[in-house]
Amino acid sequence: MCYQSVCVEEGGSSPASPRKARSGTAVFVGMAFGVGLLLGTITWGRHLAYAHGARVPPPQDLKGDTAAWVPFEAAEHPLRPTSIWGNVRRPYPTGAWWTNLVVGGPSSDGDGLGPAMQTPYAVAVTPSQGVALSYGALSADNKSLTISASRDVGISLVEGVARRYVMTYDDLTMTMRLEGNGGGTMDALFARGSPYVTVMVEEAAFELASDFEISAVRVVGDSEEDDDSRPRECKAYPSCVSAKMSGECCPMDREHGFVVHPCCAGPVGAQGPAERFSLELRNGQFWRVYTSRPVSLKWTEKKVVSAAPFTGILRVALVPDLSGLSGSASFEKIESDDERNATLKVPDGELLDAHAESYPTSGAARVTADRSRTTTVGYVEFSWRVAYMGSTLSLDSETKTPKLLMLALAHHRESMVADDSVGFMLPGTLDFRGGLKGAATPVLGARWTMREDLTSISWRPDRELRDREVRERLVEQLEIDVARPPGETDEKAAWIAYNDWFGNAYWNGKECARLAGLALVAEDLQHSKALESASNQMRAILDTWLEAKNVDPLMYDATYGGLCTKVGLYDHDADFGNGYYNDHHFHYGYMLYAAAVAVKLDAGFAAKYRRALFALLYDVANPGSGASFFEPGIDREAFPRARHKDFYDGHSWASGIFYMGQGKAQESSTEAINAYYGAYLLALAFGDVELADWNRVLLAMEIRASKLYYHMPRRTPIYPKAFASNKVVGVLGALSTGSTTWFGPSPAFSHGIQTLPVTPITELVLQPATFIREDLKYLDAHLDRDSCEDSWLAFVECIRATVDAKTAFDNINALAEVDPGTTKTALLYWAATRPPPDAPADPDFFH
Repeated sequence: MCYQSVCVEEGGSSPASPRKARSGTAVFVGMAFGVGLLLGTITWGRHLAYAHGARVPPPQDLKGDTAAWVPFEAAEHPLRPTSIWGNVRRPYPTGAWWTNLVVGGPSSDGDGLGPAMQTPYAVAVTPSQGVALSYGALSADNKSLTISASRDVGISLVEGVARRYVMTYDDLTMTMRLEGNGGGTMDALFARGSPYVTVMVEEAAFELASDFEISAVRVVGDSEEDDDSRPRECKAYPSCVSAKMSGECCPMDREHGFVVHPCCAGPVGAQGPAERFSLELRNGQFWRVYTSRPVSLKWTEKKVVSAAPFTGILRVALVPDLSGLSGSASFEKIESDDERNATLKVPDGELLDAHAESYPTSGAARVTADRSRTTTVGYVEFSWRVAYMGSTLSLDSETKTPKLLMLALAHHRESMVADDSVGFMLPGTLDFRGGLKGAATPVLGARWTMREDLTSISWRPDRELRDREVRERLVEQLEIDVARPPGETDEKAAWIAYNDWFGNAYWNGKECARLAGLALVAEDLQHSKALESASNQMRAILDTWLEAKNVDPLMYDATYGGLCTKVGLYDHDADFGNGYYNDHHFHYGYMLYAAAVAVKLDAGFAAKYRRALFALLYDVANPGSGASFFEPGIDREAFPRARHKDFYDGHSWASGIFYMGQGKAQESSTEAINAYYGAYLLALAFGDVELADWNRVLLAMEIRASKLYYHMPRRTPIYPKAFASNKVVGVLGALSTGSTTWFGPSPAFSHGIQTLPVTPITELVLQPATFIREDLKYLDAHLDRDSCEDSWLAFVECIRATVDAKTAFDNINALAEVDPGTTKTALLYWAATRPPPDAPADPDFFH
């Protein structure tokens, strides 16, 4: 179980160790236990096939051709993929936004019963309700921001659902098939950022249902006065006007399930045949319903059904302006509305009608960096194949109308190239909420291009240490931090790889990274003895892991396709959930950073462990399928593409194949950044330019998203004012975001976890200076420094260093301890190499 300063197995005790456990920063078993604090209680939906310590299945032929090159022993995963994974095969996208729809859930046979954020709707797919869509109310206070996930509209088959499974998926879409009890089918196509949800029905009557009463169903274009679907007042039954379509006034036809109104001829609720309908709910929401051919609908207060079996396309979309649920309603206004635009505004329903014909059938995210033109710019291109309601043919053409209508989030808007392939609507038009990421912007076009500036930062800051006293202090601290206990050789640093308590990938990775940081500082200070010692200690640990000689060795999971620790593979509560693909980018990011330094310092290390290092890198930052261009014999199909990266949301999700009560989540934005930074440096050390640029783009995306969705400046357009007062997010979730961390409510924890580890790339995260000053003002007012551990105060001072380097240097120098994943040397070096901010407190200090 995870406690504030150390993780303890139930019935166990804290171990003796020469190095203190990370003070409260145990990010998982946060996912196993702590997730209940914010995102709902976890219940494991399946029993393990093997107990901890059980015999590993024979490895022969488990890897297959695509993973034969991976130099680690193979094993089958004890948690078999549920049947809902359907057509998905190894490598499984364990970090995909939609895994809650397929993994074990909260009931005894609860496979795939959790919600996922398709944006702008939360979606769930269950046998009892079919496809459930929610555009629920947003509730916000100082501690959390949550979207309610009731079923606003559900789409299912009248005959019921016998089974469901994934048909196809890609970077931006996922299609799930629902097979009916009577032989009909319904394919639900979930496209990230689509204001419509599209289903393809074949030979089945469909139904729409809601947890709220349905108050009206109309053919679009009919006026309310012409609406024959509502009860009409008559002398015999005057109370029918206010009746709820049940009871003595409006008795039910029990055989057919419809209201029979005595004032009207026939059942109330008959509409059509038509292709466009308006659905009004008693919660105030209005939805549009579109069909590819005319249908007749019958409805009651609980559901709408097609009068006959249907084959074709069905689409539904919320109408924001009629529903009073605009995306910016809960957020602080940055600018006043343009009144001229307001007078030109077309009603949302008409705009949805105009673009309902075109829908995406698949979507790809293409990452490019053209060094023949520039080394400092990369691009992320979204391209969708488009089909039209009147045709089943998918097209790449951007000329056919109507244009595809999609929704962009804040980070898309910041980086989108305004070329001829996209069109924008007037502000305030189709004002959807982008989940928990502020207001979404409607964009027309089947191809988006986002421009990312690529970092030139590599191994160290591009600044010299000129101050003699500072250099002398750094040398003094370096010699303290690199020293082994008396009588121990550098090779003894490998103790941690054999320790039953700290022997997991996370703690070992942090220790390797700590030593790698010391090695780089020693190299900069030209301290050859410290450089050799730090490098030898780091190598002692890395060698043990890469040769799988440690107590908790890496294994290739031949079921899902990934590197997992052996202990984690057979105990989902162990190793911070590593065996269930939790936090892989955190764990391996530290090792990648250390390995990059090892390769930089010794080309022989690269030659000896090349395939093991590629396996480690590809587990979290694989560019995609196909043989590696740089390394023949290494097949990328052994691992999924960019396991944790959500190309639409821009950032990564840390949770793996665990059921999450409120969808995917990620705590530390900066540990995710560190993963792509480490992968970039390792590719750079290998000399693989393509792989380095791929990771530089992922790194740029992660940094942009981190600054937008984890940082909350005073006038943020992303978060409501009450929540934004915390200045940084503690845990970012798909349907619920909190200001606290898994391990405690202190602002030092939330700020520290969004800062560590401090490396040269952190410079791009702790910006701009205006926000940093706001943040420090908040911390100085809310943080009780007397009760806060030095290991956390150290990160506060790293933040301070970006605007007041001299004060931060002195404060770090006075600390008794720092986080075990770093050193006082590294943090002093960080403060001493800060560039001057836009208005430096002391511009002459160090520079």
